[in-house]
Amino acid sequence: MSGVLSRLTKLGMAKEDDNGEYKIPSVSVPWNTAKYVDITDPLRDESVRANDDVLQALQPGAKNTTWELDINSYADFIGHLFVGMGLFDTVVAGVSTTLSSATTAGATSISVAVTIPQGSIIKVGTGAAVEYATTGTPSGSGPFIIPVTGGTGAGLISAHGSGDPVVGQATHTFKQNRTFSTVWPSYSFTTNDGVDILGWAGCVMSELQVKIDPKGLITLSPKYAGMPSGTQADFMYGASAVQPAPGWAWTVTNAGAASTRGLTMDITFKRAQELIHGSTGEQGPREVFAGALEIDGSYKAIFESDTDINLFRNYTQTVTTHTMSQPVSFGGASVAVTMSQSGYTTGEVVNSGPYLQLDQNVSGIANATDGGVTSVVVKNFVSSAF
Repeated sequence: MSGVLSRLTKLGMAKEDDNGEYKIPSVSVPWNTAKYVDITDPLRDESVRANDDVLQALQPGAKNTTWELDINSYADFIGHLFVGMGLFDTVVAGVSTTLSSATTAGATSISVAVTIPQGSIIKVGTGAAVEYATTGTPSGSGPFIIPVTGGTGAGLISAHGSGDPVVGQATHTFKQNRTFSTVWPSYSFTTNDGVDILGWAGCVMSELQVKIDPKGLITLSPKYAGMPSGTQADFMYGASAVQPAPGWAWTVTNAGAASTRGLTMDITFKRAQELIHGSTGEQGPREVFAGALEIDGSYKAIFESDTDINLFRNYTQTVTTHTMSQPVSFGGASVAVTMSQSGYTTGEVVNSGPYLQLDQNVSGIANATDGGVTSVVVKNFVSSAF
């Protein structure tokens, strides 16, 4: 055998119905890196036995697994990560209608059976002819005439037939909603790497880092811990066809206004995690417990005024929002991470480069608007809750 091509590896996940009970994948995971480690604590017998040796015997102790992933910001997938972090999804589906008459390539309006609000991003057509557009002010009373601007700034690129679907974006609002009776989200992972087909139950997220750099793609990096691996059956795989969001489309709102000074931003959601090994007669943990949520960010900006640094100097605790968007022609999805009360804990001017930069750290503070330390709004074409 000459070796196994690692890029053929399949990774799937599923939200479990019962924590710790394995579930076959319902979601295919496209990944940049996917690292798992099966951990077995060594039980070392180092008793003194009147000999010149330290290790007298070795047995396997408690077992668990850790997962670390790095994933591009696919709008139809990342909602699973926010739910895994303990932010519960409330979804408002977009308009769903059909074309009342056919359109030609270059059309600047469409006729539809149900009206669509001005400024909506819509998906028009099916298959290879799918495209995205922004709507203008509707007119008529059924059918409705909707002006459209395609992703290139002109009309639609393709022709579409009467009856073709027209769908508006859904809005997903992720917020904390933890009570004594909350069933904590846990996930099963399954991988087929051409050598083994393995599954891991009871995986609970402890950290989710969102990395933003205008020079690259926006990525999300979750960390999980869960049960030991076990052999499973193969599964069907179908990765997302949605385009990820580019870093250059990132926008920042702080100090009460939009800013163009942002250079990079790393936002980290964290929950202290505990693997509880109880009297179950099993090597794996009885459960994986997740603590309370905190969110911190590391922000780098161009230093050309005191606007940003004064948030630290004066301990001004206003709204900070980081919005990551796609161009309309690539789907127009967006993700907005908001800390409605944010505290900047550092402010360091860096003068070692060719231009002045500012390094700042920011933390989300519990507030009634977010219902916690943060909230996230995702707009995409997934009409059901994650």
